[in-house]
Amino acid sequence: MLRAGTALIDISPEPGAQLAGYPHCPRPNTGVHDPLYAAALVLDNGTVRKAFVTLDLLSIAKAAVDRLRGKFDFDITVSTSHTHSAPWASEPLASELAEGIRVQADYLAFLEERMEQVVREASENCFEAEFATDVGHCGREQGVGGNRREKNGLQDPSVNVMAVRDARGVVRAIFLNYALHPTYLHAENTLVTADYPGYIRRFLKFAFPEAVFLFAQGTSGNQSSRYHRVAQDFEEAARAGTTLGVEVFHVVNRMAFSNHLDIAVDAFEITDMPMKRFPPLEEALVAERKAIAAFEAAKAGPYIAMRNAELAMFGAQNTVGFARLVADGYRSPELPGEVQIIRLGDTCIVTLQGEAFVEIGLAIKAASKAAKTFVLETSNGYAPGYLYTEQAGREGGYEVGTSMFASDAGNHVVSIIKEKLSCSHSK
Repeated sequence: MLRAGTALIDISPEPGAQLAGYPHCPRPNTGVHDPLYAAALVLDNGTVRKAFVTLDLLSIAKAAVDRLRGKFDFDITVSTSHTHSAPWASEPLASELAEGIRVQADYLAFLEERMEQVVREASENCFEAEFATDVGHCGREQGVGGNRREKNGLQDPSVNVMAVRDARGVVRAIFLNYALHPTYLHAENTLVTADYPGYIRRFLKFAFPEAVFLFAQGTSGNQSSRYHRVAQDFEEAARAGTTLGVEVFHVVNRMAFSNHLDIAVDAFEITDMPMKRFPPLEEALVAERKAIAAFEAAKAGPYIAMRNAELAMFGAQNTVGFARLVADGYRSPELPGEVQIIRLGDTCIVTLQGEAFVEIGLAIKAASKAAKTFVLETSNGYAPGYLYTEQAGREGGYEVGTSMFASDAGNHVVSIIKEKLSCSHSK
């Protein structure tokens, strides 16, 4: 007999805490537009107990996850939504480090207390449960999602849902995995917000009043609303979140629930990641000056062109920052990166630290023999930059500049996961 537990707790910061996600934008928050939450779901089939925690944050430090796991005797997966309007909870990237931005120790201490509390509450209040997973669809046809490097580029529109209901048939938990940057609010916003996932939660609260909502980001390294939005404001975040919420509602209502669930977890670290060789500092500084000049020139042109030039400038600036860090012997505290392969019945969940291009997530799904496969990024830690494609490496741009990883690192990760998936299927 399956048992499950859920819990939800507010993790909103105090006014003044810096918001993460946009370089060169010191953003002490001026208040809370909508609360940030830590949500927990515990599944226990009598043999294995497994917990999922989701956080309405940009990222979470690997060390914080390790400390949380050390307080419990069962496996915990911690994922973030990747909202760009929440405090730092992992080491900032190169440009922010160069500007002296660091994680606020008082917020991180508060967050870790709340993470422990939400897991403990969910674990100690389990009920007889039924579990199901299914996949819906929501993409550019609905005006949601899209590729930020190319207007009609590759997208993953899959709406990946798992849900739990109790013995009364009441839905008690909904877990959504979807690949789209929560950047409907841009750098000028100084209010704390969960962005569009917060509006999904608001919609589902009406549809399923007793359900705790959990959101884990998919492989959205090159996925954003850039070409499929009419503004960057709360109204657009509400439109996208409600549109996704409606699709989740339909997915949950067609699910086939069962009180039997096989659970298995395999976790491993990738210790041999291919790392980028950075140019000499002077060469990087020349490229930075050119990118800054291009951005200044683009300010007089179309909005999208200006934003693309801005991102290219950020990438060049991060390359300078990383070149300096590497020259000083820097090593990221987020490495080596962890991967988890979690099996819940006919569904496989693969977790990655950091941000990955959608091509990587789709390649993992293609390699899986499971009926349904969900790929979660920004899980169990962050990373010093993006996992991108070799083509993107040749083209350059923001994501490439904002990474310590080499162009073949994404393929390397996929090949290791493919091998692990093949081994686990052959058992």
